[in-house]
Amino acid sequence: MGWNPFKKSSWTKLGKDINKTVIQPVVDTGNKVIGVVTNTATDLYKDASKAATDAYNYSVSLANNTAAVTASVANTVAKNTEEAAKQGINVADDGWKQGSKFAVDTYKDGAEAVQKAAEDAYKWLDANACYLGLNAALTTGVVIYFTPKPDPADPGTETSVATSTAWTTAKLAGKLGTTAEKMALACVMAKIINEGFFMIPGVKGQVNKTMSYNVLSNCIYSTIDNAVLWGTPAGVGIAVGSALSPVIATLICEGVAPKGFTKALQ
Repeated sequence: MGWNPFKKSSWTKLGKDINKTVIQPVVDTGNKVIGVVTNTATDLYKDASKAATDAYNYSVSLANNTAAVTASVANTVAKNTEEAAKQGINVADDGWKQGSKFAVDTYKDGAEAVQKAAEDAYKWLDANACYLGLNAALTTGVVIYFTPKPDPADPGTETSVATSTAWTTAKLAGKLGTTAEKMALACVMAKIINEGFFMIPGVKGQVNKTMSYNVLSNCIYSTIDNAVLWGTPAGVGIAVGSALSPVIATLICEGVAPKGFTKALQ
């Protein structure tokens, strides 16, 4: 017997048929889509967590091998020097050679792995990709933000003059005689320089700002008596480019810092 619009059973059957052939497939498809999205999000989270864990484990392994980390930094210094030469920086300058030597030597007493903070997005796929992208950015940034120009209002002029003025003022006032005085000056200079580094693409969001400040403070403290590096605005540009930039690159790309340098100067 066919469908009868005056019979309740016909309408009931029609409702069941619509539910079966129209509604339920849509619901099932929706559930499948939700399942795929949920599973994909979960997988991405797991992949990100694994990547972060793998990166940290790699950093620990590298930090525990002083010879390997020193060789890695030496390679970074070589690439950094190559990029700097392309930008017209005088890498034959004695100050550049001194700064580059410091960058390598500062890891010879050991290194420490750095756990990336939750807010730090790991932008680079691996250390090699990081160095390829970051070295060029850092070198360009050094020219823009740390190298003096004829224009007194230029960012590079302002930063380099402020840093060298802090150093020469302390030196002339005899405020570089004690450990405490040197630490205080290093912290003042690091604050200026850290702000400049965070203007460079590839730095902000890739490293904790307090940590980079601590690392820079320790680096500057270790070279604080060097008038070639800190006594003039031009010297500041050389110091940042040769001594500090490779350390920041290693911190970001390898997750490794010189041993003890992530702690604030006491």
